[in-house]
Amino acid sequence: MRAGTRWRYEIRRCGKQAAVLPLVAAALAYAAVGGTHGAGPGFAGGALLGRTLLSTALPAATALACAAVVVREPMTELHLTLPTPYARTLARRLAWPATVATASAVALLTAAVLVGLPLDPGGPVMLLQLLGLTALLSGSAVYVTVRSGSAAPATGLVVAAVLAKLLLVDRVLPEGLTQALPALLGGAVLAGMALRIVTPPNEAGPLLTRREPG
Repeated sequence: MRAGTRWRYEIRRCGKQAAVLPLVAAALAYAAVGGTHGAGPGFAGGALLGRTLLSTALPAATALACAAVVVREPMTELHLTLPTPYARTLARRLAWPATVATASAVALLTAAVLVGLPLDPGGPVMLLQLLGLTALLSGSAVYVTVRSGSAAPATGLVVAAVLAKLLLVDRVLPEGLTQALPALLGGAVLAGMALRIVTPPNEAGPLLTRREPG
């Protein structure tokens, strides 16, 4: 199978939500920030909402998309018997929402700069911060989904992590590289742990097990 054919197949297997969720989140974040820009001090609550969506909407949506990609595969046991390691297949599929999220983040911040929206921290640092939080939330969601066989725990974890960032982390650590770099590292570690779980025992780690209904 040629590379282009393989990628088209994997993108179809990911489902529409893998691309739609990050794109819609980026559009909502831009609309919220753009709608509150220049609204004046009396619209401080709206500005806060826009800032919150700008920093968390895309990472949260991408994490949920990644969790949906993991649970979308109904024949995990069959994949484990194929010559191609399932961990490689899963990584290839997760690369699709990751690519869409990266492109969405770049487009979001570029559009914000072009229309003169204030970005604090600056554009490149905010891009790295967005990607860092996206990696952390997505790695956590994938790990929890692989361990549980369900996207429901991942959804709760993403919501809790976003609230923790807004209510606690942002008050303790300054935004920017201080948050972005550890988040990138943590997300990479969690994603690696998830891929080890779906590796057959003769290669490393336990098999992915899915909970049967009831």
